[in-house]
Amino acid sequence: MITRLTFVLATALALAGCGGGSTPANDVQTGTGSQPPQESVADISARLAGIISRTDSLVVSTWYGESSNSAFPTFRARSSCSGTTCTFLEEQSGLSISVSLDDLDLDTSRSNAILTKHGITVLDTRDSTNRNLAAAMNHSAFSILSNRDVLEGTTVWNRLSTAGGDLTRSRPSGTATWTGLMVGVPTGIAGRTDFLQGDAALTYDFAGSLDASFTGIRNITRNRAYSVTSVRFNDIPVSSNGTFQVGLTGNHIQGGLYGPGHAETAGVFEQKGIVGSFGAKR
Repeated sequence: MITRLTFVLATALALAGCGGGSTPANDVQTGTGSQPPQESVADISARLAGIISRTDSLVVSTWYGESSNSAFPTFRARSSCSGTTCTFLEEQSGLSISVSLDDLDLDTSRSNAILTKHGITVLDTRDSTNRNLAAAMNHSAFSILSNRDVLEGTTVWNRLSTAGGDLTRSRPSGTATWTGLMVGVPTGIAGRTDFLQGDAALTYDFAGSLDASFTGIRNITRNRAYSVTSVRFNDIPVSSNGTFQVGLTGNHIQGGLYGPGHAETAGVFEQKGIVGSFGAKR
């Protein structure tokens, strides 16, 4: 799954004036304790098309990036989403750009399935300037993107995560747990081409809130442990429609409960210098 969102904002930033190594899939599977892919790219692509057709909720992380233009050496574009439309605000330039579900491109022709963990298969899609890790469950999908664009002589690096699906539109009646995985990249310049993968566990209680933990985080680009091994959010309020969010840029989580019976959860997060996305099954 490749997103055209980066082109939209990167173009605007450039006009306003403003690839890491590759680790063999077998080594990635061993390092993360995962299995070889249990599904084909074609199977996942077909299911993803169905998810997109039913999706009524889209969330996007803060947009982290840098530019070769000295007027905008770094930028952060905050996101605000409603339904399947998200708006980015880049405060330095004052640019405000809205994107919707229609701006997502489902081209998986350059994708490879690299691992399966907790019943979720991860696709790796890349070319010389773009890399995207994504996964599709049955009712939701999530992804992380890092890319580089050269526009009108300005080089722009971008990193952001996305997630979405068809909301359950209610809270669980009792306790619930979901298990899955997360993918991410560092938010800073150092390691911006490195991709991260770890486990995801979310727990809902009778008080109407979630705890979310992302553990065993590993740099799968370089096949080694990452300096931040875990990220945690406590007491995340869940609304009556099954969406949740808490925090601000740099320490934020947002997502939803998807499918019949709150079968899945997915979302985006930022903490400890990581921007990522996650998906988990009940």
